[in-house]
Amino acid sequence: MVARIGLVEKSLCACLVSLTILSSASPAIGGDPQPRAVTRTTQYIQPSQIPQTPEPPLADQRPQNVVPGLQPRILTAPVPLPPSGPEPYHEDLPTPVVALRIRVPSTAAAGQDLEYRICIENLSAAPAHHVIVRNPVPLNARFVRANPEPSAKEPELIWNLGTLAACACKEIVLVLSPTGTGDIQDCARVQFEHGQCVTTRIAKPAISVRKAGPTQAVLNAVLNYQLTVTNIGSTELTSIVLSDKLPAGLVHSSGQRDLTWNLGNLAPGQSRVMDYQVTAAAAGALRNKASVTAAGGIRDEIEHEVVVSEVKMGLTMTGPAKAIVGAAVAYQITVSNAGSLPLTNVVINDPIPAQMTFDRANNGGVLMKPTVPALGPDFVQWAIGTLEPGANKTVEVVLRSTAAGRICNRARAAADGGQTAQAEACTDFKGEGGLLLMVVDTTDPVVVGGQTSYPITIRNTGFARVTNVVIKADVPAELTVTDVKTPVTTSYSQKGQLLTFQPIDIDPGREVRYEVIVRANKAGDVRFKVDMTADQLTSGAVHREESTNIFNELKNGQGNDQKKANDKQ
Repeated sequence: MVARIGLVEKSLCACLVSLTILSSASPAIGGDPQPRAVTRTTQYIQPSQIPQTPEPPLADQRPQNVVPGLQPRILTAPVPLPPSGPEPYHEDLPTPVVALRIRVPSTAAAGQDLEYRICIENLSAAPAHHVIVRNPVPLNARFVRANPEPSAKEPELIWNLGTLAACACKEIVLVLSPTGTGDIQDCARVQFEHGQCVTTRIAKPAISVRKAGPTQAVLNAVLNYQLTVTNIGSTELTSIVLSDKLPAGLVHSSGQRDLTWNLGNLAPGQSRVMDYQVTAAAAGALRNKASVTAAGGIRDEIEHEVVVSEVKMGLTMTGPAKAIVGAAVAYQITVSNAGSLPLTNVVINDPIPAQMTFDRANNGGVLMKPTVPALGPDFVQWAIGTLEPGANKTVEVVLRSTAAGRICNRARAAADGGQTAQAEACTDFKGEGGLLLMVVDTTDPVVVGGQTSYPITIRNTGFARVTNVVIKADVPAELTVTDVKTPVTTSYSQKGQLLTFQPIDIDPGREVRYEVIVRANKAGDVRFKVDMTADQLTSGAVHREESTNIFNELKNGQGNDQKKANDKQ
């Protein structure tokens, strides 16, 4: 058998290897003698480690260009990138070499099936992709079978072997049956693809802006913000301008809402940081957008939102508009949370007004005394604790006034974070006069001819002036008035045994004292009678009587009781 192997170059990434086998019975080619067989031995070099690369897409399925994504944006300034330059040279990968060999008997009897063993070998250290074996069926033969089965049979036998690894071999067993008496010439060809992909990175300018600041805040709090601009590209950026447009609820010290900074140029990897402060002047979700631009239309922006909550504590106090002096008066104090955050460590303090006294309190109210009296009056304290948004708590204190007039009760609530609230309730206290009349005798019993006196005391025990107070004293006939004592500016008149004192006014807590001095003229059990009238005594006069026992003195020194006892004997 004579074998001719031909290598046909099809392109830069494909080659065609053909092998022609002639039997010994065929005529000589070019007059050459007809050898029986040709045997060729090939030695393969097996590398210790052969790289196996995945099969690339088919040559006609060209990959689309993909733009690389931006690098991760970070707040801190990254390490500057090294200067750009050509990538280092890498040695090309080895090129695959694929050989095809066919083994078949050189002679066969007429009508005998011919078995062809087709061996496809990768002689290199690189994989070959899309390996295809083609074998047209000779005109004077027919296809019987093959292992593996061909992928196609018409117009020729085709086997798609896929990727042939480095130094690998695949065998195809093909059986043909002659259809005539002539020689049968069978030709098999192998083709494969080899290619290389390279990437050239195009420098792309890019910039990023990041904003750091609180996401939760309290109304009227001062907020700190930080803007960080970074050149995340591989080329220098110029004419960089940073802007931050504040929402209506955030107020900068300059009064401007559009904050702008000219940052100049930034080298690759370089960052610039800007810090500023604003005041949260309104409650709610406040969103703003910061943006940065550079020459060439390079731009980036970021949004930031802060939720501003309002801590709003309210305090109200209710109480009667009018009351009587000395009566128990109740005041209701209500603390409420009208904000959107809880109030913690809520405490209510209610100082006792100077002209009032503490009676009682509910809901755990405790009467407290200041550590130093000069610091203020006594006060009632309630420890409320935590008050959730929308909640309220009502406590009550009962006080009594000690004077007439308008008295205001002022309470104060406090909570963590410096939250305070105040409330007051004023009451007009009206005083009512209260008259106390007292009449006594200084000597009882009294001997005939002896002297005694009747002090008359009028006291205003109420809280208002008592007017036109008139005292009338009815002296018994057994007594003779010897003297009358009155206040300096007061006079009296006497008509028979009746003494009438001039009308007077008596202020709250004051008293007036008269004294009627008499001499006993006749023995007996007598009554000294006093009547008191005033404008405030609308039900009539107040009447008092004082009894006095008058006795005769005997010569032996005995009194009336002794005389009566002697008479009975």
